[in-house]
Amino acid sequence: MDIYSAEGKKLEDTVLSLLDGKLGQNHHINQDNFYNSVRLAQTLLDRNMRVCGTVRAKKGIPCDIQGEGKRLKRGQSAFGRKGDVMVQVWKDKRRVRMISAIHEATIVNTGRKDKKNME
Repeated sequence: MDIYSAEGKKLEDTVLSLLDGKLGQNHHINQDNFYNSVRLAQTLLDRNMRVCGTVRAKKGIPCDIQGEGKRLKRGQSAFGRKGDVMVQVWKDKRRVRMISAIHEATIVNTGRKDKKNME
């Protein structure tokens, strides 16, 4: 097993080598924003693996979603799809970007209240 060291191997190739032997088995994997990208999510989906996690702004998020994300007020969200890969931006104190080939673009009220406003 090779560990990613940014020397010679692309990050996508490293992720695929770590998943070697598991591809095609319909697993779901969760990744943090260092590893996730729209292209990697599509590549894994093509190999029967579904992915979910946070994603960095410069990892292939469509420009229209990026633009909408900048205009969001706290509690609002925007999403876009490319096939089965969904990218969602949600605004809390900061923008949270999520990518998923598992979930739908719904926001569920957890019942938690804002401590400042008690709403």
